[in-house]
Amino acid sequence: MVFNTLAEALTIIQALESANTSICITDTDHKIIYESAKSGYKLNLSSDHLNKLDTGFYHSANAAFRVLLSDNSLTTITTIPVLIAGRPYSLEFKQLIRQNTYFSLESYHFENLSIHQIKEMAITDSLTKLYNRRYIDERLPIDIQSSFELARPLSILFIDIDYFKKINDQNGHAAGDQVLQKLALLLQKQLRRGSGWVARYGGDELLICLPGSGKKVARSIANRLREAIEHYPFYFKGKAINITCSIGVQTIFKDSGVVNIAELIAMADNNLYQAKNEGRNRVY
Repeated sequence: MVFNTLAEALTIIQALESANTSICITDTDHKIIYESAKSGYKLNLSSDHLNKLDTGFYHSANAAFRVLLSDNSLTTITTIPVLIAGRPYSLEFKQLIRQNTYFSLESYHFENLSIHQIKEMAITDSLTKLYNRRYIDERLPIDIQSSFELARPLSILFIDIDYFKKINDQNGHAAGDQVLQKLALLLQKQLRRGSGWVARYGGDELLICLPGSGKKVARSIANRLREAIEHYPFYFKGKAINITCSIGVQTIFKDSGVVNIAELIAMADNNLYQAKNEGRNRVY
């Protein structure tokens, strides 16, 4: 991935930032050039350096990955060497993983896990085994950038189970959990290999990313998934549970004016609301 200016690079970098992911750029003397902040950012470059930034921003594949353990958290740190105007810098991604039952130090002996396993844990939802919100925050901006560089569209499907609270209230939360698990397997089976990826956004909301798919194709996939869910036999302790879903579809192009994933997801969420408002079990 190539950036022509620092401003362009920062646009992508800031899109990757989230509540649990911070980003820092340092020079060879470990001086902070850019650092994530809750409001705005810190940028320490001389005027002479700023004048040379349009010569390019490149990244290397020689990334380093390490893990920091404390009493209450696990933090993964990925460091990527980069060049800004011909000078070497380090781009560092820090991801905080709060301690819970899935990442409990009592449940896992991290020294026996490979780096690949720890990475997978960091981006996997413990209930559904789908990708999690952290993966969405990291991967979606990359797919957007890649699609735009290839002059291709990108579509997302925002899926919500209809009356999910009623399912929990009538059958218990264990039933709701099982529905989510079976739904996750169904979506992965229905989504053709290489066409996109599925993640759990939160609660009963799921997100599917379809790089390279335009609106017509995305709506066709959404309707196929909606019908598959409607006709799938969901059971809990021998009792049939009727499941339907509503899906909001949003397609963007390079000239759509969407600058970050929050804006894209908000647009898809608005379409999801319209689908529910029109009677649920619909694609909008």
